Amino acid sequence: MAGFVEGTKFTGRFRKLNGVLPLDATRADIIRSLLTVGYPSRKEAVKVVGRWRERMLVAMATGYLDRSLRTTRYFRSLEQTEKVGVSFLLGEAFTHWYAQRHMDVEYLVHVTGVRDCKWVTPAKSMAVKSGASPPPLKSRPDFIGIRRTERHVFESKGRQRKPSGSAEAKALGQVSALSSINGKKPTTRCATFFMLKAAGAEGKVIDPPEEQAQIGVVFDERDAMAKAYSFFLDNPTVSLADQIGPGYVGREIETDVFFGIDKKVLAAISERPASARARRVRVQEIFSILAGQEQVHEARRSDNESPGPDGTLLVDRRPRNGHL
Repeated sequence: MAGFVEGTKFTGRFRKLNGVLPLDATRADIIRSLLTVGYPSRKEAVKVVGRWRERMLVAMATGYLDRSLRTTRYFRSLEQTEKVGVSFLLGEAFTHWYAQRHMDVEYLVHVTGVRDCKWVTPAKSMAVKSGASPPPLKSRPDFIGIRRTERHVFESKGRQRKPSGSAEAKALGQVSALSSINGKKPTTRCATFFMLKAAGAEGKVIDPPEEQAQIGVVFDERDAMAKAYSFFLDNPTVSLADQIGPGYVGREIETDVFFGIDKKVLAAISERPASARARRVRVQEIFSILAGQEQVHEARRSDNESPGPDGTLLVDRRPRNGHL
């Protein structure tokens, strides 16, 4: 694979991410991530836009990135304003891939819009440490990462060029300001930058030092996890046992492109328990299912198959066609 990703300032068990690593994502990985994080609204993206939305995301990854995740000539010929929108979505996808693949974070969710989500903000502008810019009072980081007993914060930037010092400072300010997620201190606060280039994608991920208490967020974690499965919850699914293997349900997005989910996981997330306590129990049940199937899911990994730690599986069996 072309490309690399550089991590800096990680500590603890994530220290291994410091330095330069090969960016070893496949295009199937990026398609799966686009389909997971590319739905800011469970209802509007599917019910208003419909199936066109998911096909557009698949076409975006196929038309703008080759199999080594280098930008295509078609992408490079786009008007700059169109490149910005494409880069934003692909930047989110690369961030999702990095969080799952290198940090073992099962879920990356836009929690704003989750039922009963509440942000606790200070009454005046916040001071931040050297290297970060104070964020606006109503600024929110892009994603909350949910991993079993850990919670993470991510700000995602997709670009064509390396970020300026001011752009880095702004992103660092956004992630470093969040100090509490459902009462827990974030394990990491990641400012992520992914640059789309003809020579291959480049990533830069920074985990800034801990800041003083600033913003907090409270939300229902079962509901946040359900948002991560929007693709499967908002439209009917069918058995994909014959197409991608037993135990999976989902849909064929277009000819020879299938997006599936472990049917045990889907059954567990489909019903919303009435009480908060029961929903917390359901979250642990889902993590137990994922832990028990982890090796089975990971064994599917190949250039054309992308299994996720969340129980999803993207299979792209389209024939190779030139750079595609």
